[in-house]
Amino acid sequence: MASAKDLKKKIRSIGNTKKITRTMEMVATVRSKQAQDRVKATTPYSEKLGEILQSLAQAGSIDHPFLKELGEVKKSIVLVVTANRGLCGGYNANVLSLAEKWIAAEKAVGRAVETHVIGKKGAARFRFQKVEVARVHSGIGDKPTFKDAEGLAEEFMTKFLADEVQRVVIFATKYFSNAVQRAVEIQLLPIPRPEAPKDEPSAKTTSQIEFIFEPNRESILKALIPLSVKNSVYRILVEAVASEQIARRLAMKLATDNAEELIRLFTRRYNRQRQAGITQQIMEIVAGADALG
Repeated sequence: MASAKDLKKKIRSIGNTKKITRTMEMVATVRSKQAQDRVKATTPYSEKLGEILQSLAQAGSIDHPFLKELGEVKKSIVLVVTANRGLCGGYNANVLSLAEKWIAAEKAVGRAVETHVIGKKGAARFRFQKVEVARVHSGIGDKPTFKDAEGLAEEFMTKFLADEVQRVVIFATKYFSNAVQRAVEIQLLPIPRPEAPKDEPSAKTTSQIEFIFEPNRESILKALIPLSVKNSVYRILVEAVASEQIARRLAMKLATDNAEELIRLFTRRYNRQRQAGITQQIMEIVAGADALG
C-alpha cells in the first residue's frame, strides 16, 4: 500500500494534469465555436449552389464530364481527412478505420488506389502500416481557406478529366450538429446525380424543364460545376475541423472529470492513512503511559 507521502505526490501530480486538461478543454471550446460559426456561414451558399446543381443534374439536356454516370473504375483517388494533433477521442481512428476498409476492398477486386492524406495523424498511421501515400497535405491547419480547398479540387479535377482516375472519394468527419458528428464516405467525382423528386401530380418534374442559359451554356457550366466541386471540398474541410474541435473538447472534459474523480479517491485514501497514523501514535503514547504507571 502506498504511503501517505506517495499519495500526496499523486494528488499533486493529478491536480497539475487536471489544470492542463481544463485549459485544453477551454481552448477547444473556443475553437469549436469559431469552427461551427464558419460551418453556419457557408451553409446558405452551399445549399443554394447545391439546389442549382441538382436542377442541372436532373435536366436531361445537361451534359458535363463531372456529371456523367460512374462507369468502369480502374483507379480511384481517396482523400483521408484527419487532424494534425491527437487528444481528440476517436476522431482520427474512426475516419482511418473507414478509409482502410474501403481501400482494402478496392485492392481486393484489383482496382488501383491513389491515397492522399490531410493531417499528420493520418500520415503517421499509413506510414506505420506501410501503406503507400501519394501526397500528405499537412499544411492545412485549424482554419482551412477556400484557397486550400481550391488547390485540392483542381488537382483532383485535372486527373479526373485526363482519365488518370475514374473516381474521387473523400473520407472525413461530417458535422450534423453540435451533438452528432460521424465519419462518412463522400464521392466527390463524378458528382452523384441526386434522386428524382417524389411524384407530384400537379407539378412538372425537373427533367422536363429546359433551362435558358445566359450568356451561354458552355460558360455557365464551365464556371458553375467546377465551383461546386471546390465548394464541396471546402465544406468538407470546414466541417472536419468543427468535428475535430468538438471531439477534443469532449475528450478533455472527460479527462478533467476523471482527474477530479482520481483526486477524490486518493484524497480519501490519504485521509485514511493520515488518521490511521495519528491513531497509531495515540495508542503508542497511551501504551507508554500505562507502562510507566
